[in-house]
Amino acid sequence: MERGVVRMTNLHEVITGYRTNFQKQRLMAMKTAKRVKDSFYWFYFQYLLLSCCVDLEPWEQIVIHVFTATSITMLVFTAYVFIPIHLRLAFRFFLQLLVK
Repeated sequence: MERGVVRMTNLHEVITGYRTNFQKQRLMAMKTAKRVKDSFYWFYFQYLLLSCCVDLEPWEQIVIHVFTATSITMLVFTAYVFIPIHLRLAFRFFLQLLVK
C-alpha cells in the first residue's frame, strides 16, 4: 500500500468517505502493535546474529538461550539488590560533606 493512501474497510466507509474516531484509533492501535511486533522480531534477529545462534544446531541454540537468560536474570537481580544500597551510601557520604 502506498504511503498516504487510506484503504476503506467496509461499505459504510466507502459510502461516507470517512472513518469514525473509534475506527481511526483502532487502526492506529493495530499499526502500533504491528510496529512493536516488528521491533521485537528485529531485536531477536539481531540477538541471533550477534550470538551466532543462526549457525548452531537447535539444541545448541537452547543452551545459548538458557545461558543468556540466566546471565541477564542474575544481572538484573544483582542491580535490583545492590544499586539502592550503594546510592543510599553515596547520598549519605555527600550529604555529610555538605553539612560540615
